[in-house]
Amino acid sequence: MSKIGWLLDASVNHSRQALTLWIKVDGKTRGYMYRQFHPSVFIWTDLLDRTDWSDSDLLRAVRKHPSVVMATVVRRFVSIYDEEKKRVLQVFTTPDAHGEVARDMGNLPGATVFHADIDPVQQFFITQDIFPFGRVEFKTKGDEITEIKCIDSREDVEYEVPDLEKIKIEVFVDTERIVPGMEDPIHHIEIHHRSRVIHIEESNEYEILTRFQDTINRIDPDLIVTRGGDENLFRYLAIRAKVNGLELVFSRDGKPLRVSHKKPTSFWQYNQIVYRPGSQVMFNGRIHVDRGESLYYSPSGMEGIIEGCRLALSQPQRVARMSIGTVNAAVQYYNAYRMGILIPPIKRNPEFLKSVNDLATIDRGGLIFQPRPDIYENVAECDFASMYPTLMVTRNISPETICMRRECPHNHRYCIAIPELNFKLCGHKKGLVAESLDLIVRKRNAFKELIEQGKDVKKYELKQNTLKGVLVSCFGYLGFKNARFGRVEAHTAVTAFAREILLRTQDIAESMGLEMVHGIVDSVWLKSDDKMDYLQLEEFCRRVTDAVDIKMSLKGVYRWLVIPSSRLHPTIAPLNRYYGVFRNGAIKTRGIEMRRRDTCLYVGDCQKAMIRILAQATDKAGFLQRIPEAYATCQRYIEKLWQDDVDFRDLILHTRLTRDPDDYRATSRAAIVAQQLVKSGRDLHAGQKVRYILTSADSPSPVRRVKAIELVDTTMRYDAKAYARLCERAFENLIPVQYLSQKELELLKEITPTMGRSA
Repeated sequence: MSKIGWLLDASVNHSRQALTLWIKVDGKTRGYMYRQFHPSVFIWTDLLDRTDWSDSDLLRAVRKHPSVVMATVVRRFVSIYDEEKKRVLQVFTTPDAHGEVARDMGNLPGATVFHADIDPVQQFFITQDIFPFGRVEFKTKGDEITEIKCIDSREDVEYEVPDLEKIKIEVFVDTERIVPGMEDPIHHIEIHHRSRVIHIEESNEYEILTRFQDTINRIDPDLIVTRGGDENLFRYLAIRAKVNGLELVFSRDGKPLRVSHKKPTSFWQYNQIVYRPGSQVMFNGRIHVDRGESLYYSPSGMEGIIEGCRLALSQPQRVARMSIGTVNAAVQYYNAYRMGILIPPIKRNPEFLKSVNDLATIDRGGLIFQPRPDIYENVAECDFASMYPTLMVTRNISPETICMRRECPHNHRYCIAIPELNFKLCGHKKGLVAESLDLIVRKRNAFKELIEQGKDVKKYELKQNTLKGVLVSCFGYLGFKNARFGRVEAHTAVTAFAREILLRTQDIAESMGLEMVHGIVDSVWLKSDDKMDYLQLEEFCRRVTDAVDIKMSLKGVYRWLVIPSSRLHPTIAPLNRYYGVFRNGAIKTRGIEMRRRDTCLYVGDCQKAMIRILAQATDKAGFLQRIPEAYATCQRYIEKLWQDDVDFRDLILHTRLTRDPDDYRATSRAAIVAQQLVKSGRDLHAGQKVRYILTSADSPSPVRRVKAIELVDTTMRYDAKAYARLCERAFENLIPVQYLSQKELELLKEITPTMGRSA
């Protein structure tokens, strides 16, 4: 008899050498054994071409390995650049020994092992076209599944998801110290379940932990959400349980909680240092999401993780911790498998040798039209929908489609010229990268259409934001040095097409009497001497869309738009900093203090209040008239600082460590805070965020300038003068320099005399 349920996850059962599939049926989740799947590795070896070894001899030798289930000779594309498939070994293993067999097969003469780092669960999802949170139809015999198939499609846009039993755990420590230690006992535990909070507080720690375990067992959650669970929380709970002679169980298979503390890692990703804790606590049969470490849950909720699972065909707990580059790689692995392309252990396509002149021509990036700092009236903003990913799809840009040959084997029938570059694209077959991005682009466009129709807007906003993050990374990942299917030439081809498109967009705008005020890669800001006409702008977007085969849409028309001045070079505008008010009264801000993550709440609120004053203006003249009022608002915030009337929590500044604490040489604020925390017993690494208060910013002694928030006590005072300067800077960054001369600043000081005290 067939059953239908929701597949939530899968895990390897090492003792039974099989997979356990965790399926929710009729509101209850349980694990089913599945023995019908065996992961595999592919091996290309010199023995396949030697005359003294027959296929049968080689297969017989490989099958002697105790964990090899079966071996056969198949044909696959060994490289993404291959035109013909080659003979390789496919070796099937038990799920628990996949890594061991891959290592042993690497000892064969001249062997290259493919698919070694695609874990058994991910291989199961890819080969069976099954994904977590999808509906499955399956047959059972006892507690084992004999047949299973997915009845959902990863291409679905409107789909149902299972109703997950969710809890959030918060543990409160009984300590008088600022930074609690692992030896401090538990004071109480709070479990947030549905709309209530279960408060667990008993006379001793043993009873707290016992009741905590009983509550977990009773609720039987599918999803456990924590903050800091990977790095600290579960390690702390495991230690406290051991002290009390207990074992905590969170996995549905009864496996006790064990947290091995491994060395954390720090790495550069998209121009910033990223920190990853050494331990990643994952359960069998239950999904643990650490809000502090999840790249999906915080901005996109479970909707992001569910959509990520459909894209990457990987376990939910791994998807929650994946970078968007890793998701890109997983999507490519799925399509490589479908196309018969083997996934190499390392990148195998070095950059072609180029002359200095070639490098100067190629390495130029996207096109930017430098704006002038000013207050602009009657400005429209238009942008392209996922320009770079769409270029990769529509122009078939992929490593294997780059053609450096002078003579075309296809007689130039499929050649696509690349603007300004001396190599071409080949269109005789769909490239792997283009194929991988096609679904993501189509699904995001479909989600945006549903949002425009008003269908469950919040849910589809989260889903389209998930896809947006993946698409944003695809261009960088194409040129990433370690990307298995990356290539620098393909990366530069994208920017070459993008530059040409922006130039064509400018030509179309000028032909319609529109002036381009600003343009950056895939967005343009246009103004007209006459009042902006909606129909004209729609016609402009239609013409551009038809001309470049990428959809351009109107984002809105501003009453006024401010492009402020750079602090270092007042006559130059920062490229990514602007704010304005649309005709419907909506305010848009980019790059200014209230949008920056390193700004404290108080300064951000100060700037928000000033913008609300300026936003009352309907034109440039009204904006200029409201500058003194905005400045007076700034001074009211400064006055509260001088009166010590500001909560410490609103003054917390954030920064990310760009190196390990011991590697700092300069006495920057980040270095000082890091050293303070290290001396207090905290372990810090590059990529971690630190929080601090300005205590005496101008002190000659570096240690007195700032204080880590963990070390702040009631006797400390914040530096009002330093925070006043931040408020003043927030004001100055709103007004282009030509409207804020020194003479006008002096006049403003006279209007609001508190300025003199804070200067």
